[in-house]
Amino acid sequence: MSNTKKAKWLPLFITNFLGVLNDNYLKYLVFFISTTWMMKEKESIVIMLASALFVIPYIAFSPIAGKLARDHSKAKIIQRAKLFEIPIMAIASLGFIMQSVTITMFGIFLMGLQSCLFSPAKYGIIRDIGGKEGIPFGTGAMEMLTFMGVLIGTYIAGVTSDISLIESLTGYRTIIVCCALLFFAVLGWLLSLKIAPKETVPDDEEDTTLNPILFLIRSYKWSRQIKGLNIVIIGLATFWAIGSLLQMNITVHCRNVLNLSDTATSTIMALVAIGIGLGCYITGVISNKQLKMYLVPIGGIGMLVCVSYIFVFNPSTVLFTILIVLTAFFAGIFKIPLNAFIQNKVEGRKLGLILAYNNLMLFTFILLSAGIFGLVETYANSLMVFGAVAAITIVITIVAFLRIPGAGKVKA
Repeated sequence: MSNTKKAKWLPLFITNFLGVLNDNYLKYLVFFISTTWMMKEKESIVIMLASALFVIPYIAFSPIAGKLARDHSKAKIIQRAKLFEIPIMAIASLGFIMQSVTITMFGIFLMGLQSCLFSPAKYGIIRDIGGKEGIPFGTGAMEMLTFMGVLIGTYIAGVTSDISLIESLTGYRTIIVCCALLFFAVLGWLLSLKIAPKETVPDDEEDTTLNPILFLIRSYKWSRQIKGLNIVIIGLATFWAIGSLLQMNITVHCRNVLNLSDTATSTIMALVAIGIGLGCYITGVISNKQLKMYLVPIGGIGMLVCVSYIFVFNPSTVLFTILIVLTAFFAGIFKIPLNAFIQNKVEGRKLGLILAYNNLMLFTFILLSAGIFGLVETYANSLMVFGAVAAITIVITIVAFLRIPGAGKVKA
């Protein structure tokens, strides 16, 4: 790819990377720091609530986000959303200064709302920048950088949390937290101003309901026109539910079963992000401007084998880390063909609405996963959560193999 083409992608990629980094930095600060403000037995509840509050806006406001992406310039939506991130991080910073779980949770809710409103725009703009032939590369590279953002955000949250263990820096932890949150927000907004795609003309003629339930029903019915589209969206929703379960469970498992520090836990989470990012990128390269849906069940089988081993044998730290990173790698292979399928099959401005429908579905599944995590971890243990992940993975892999066009064929 020429340097000129790369330059067109960079503002979008880096803007998204910084947004994801800040999302995860804030969320894991709550996991690692806010949980210390409460009794230990409430740790799982705080983690569950934080995860749920981030996804609730996607369920309530995805129809609005889809309408915005269809009716307005996607670049302007991204830029304004990134500007909105600055006061959100100021509010979250106030929560850490006051040691208020309520305020930090409110900050997470607002961050979820901001992310929801520009999500269809940031994914819909991939085709505007690179054309149809650029969809596999753009999707793969963007997802790789997304999970690099997860990696770095998670890691620095763990390191920041453990600053309290270094006596000379204890008094500076809150200052570091606040400055970092605001710095990433401001830098992301400045870079978003450089995004300059060739967009199609906005279309505001079609009536779009803003009622999430009606929007879900209408979108499902419309998507039946494209064979396999609804199953692809369910597959993506299940992927994110699995990811959310693993994300919450790794934090608890590493602390309570493997007896690791927050820095060690965040290091494992960072390695997980590397694994999934590498899986996404390699899949984008392998696809080479084509849809290769047979990679979906391959990714599902890989996830199933790794997470099942963890569930059955409860391995020690080193082997656990290797297996969970491999799980993440295969998850990346599972995900990218599904993303590319939507980008490739849905034409014109309708893409924004379908991406919003996709968001509504996947964050509904993530919300359900928070409930599953809370119940299973509270009444059983973290190993049983891995067992639940294995069961979910079996089901979605079989469904994908049987129902997604090309998933059962080596040549898609």
